[in-house]
Amino acid sequence: MLSKLKSLFQDRCPDCDKKLHVTSDSLRCIKSCPNQHYTEETYFHLNIRIVYRN
Repeated sequence: MLSKLKSLFQDRCPDCDKKLHVTSDSLRCIKSCPNQHYTEETYFHLNIRIVYRN
């Protein structure tokens, strides 16, 4: 039950369903697929989200 609840809050690639790698600094957060299918950049101070799909 707890693992199912935890899986709802994990970011996954929409193509291959693998867990996204997250890197962040003071300006942005980057979430990317290990197979390079999907990348998402979030710029907090601008309140902008950019999504790249390959």
